[in-house]
Amino acid sequence: MAKNQEVFVKKHDRGWAVAKPNAERASGVFDTQAEAIKRARQIADGGPVHIQGRQGKFRQETPFDE
Repeated sequence: MAKNQEVFVKKHDRGWAVAKPNAERASGVFDTQAEAIKRARQIADGGPVHIQGRQGKFRQETPFDE
C-alpha cells in the first residue's frame, strides 16, 4: 500500500463511509464515525484524512491530530 494517501470519511446511508478521492465505492462502511476514522488513518498511512461532520462540513485531520 502506498504511503501518504488522501482519504475521506463521509456520511453514508448505513453509517460512515471511508473512501479515497474519486472512488466509485467506499473502502468500508462503519456504524460509528470513530470506527471510520480509525480505518481511514490506517489506509492514509500518514496522509491527510478529511472528516465530514454530521452537518456536512469537512475538516482535515493531519497525522499530528492523533
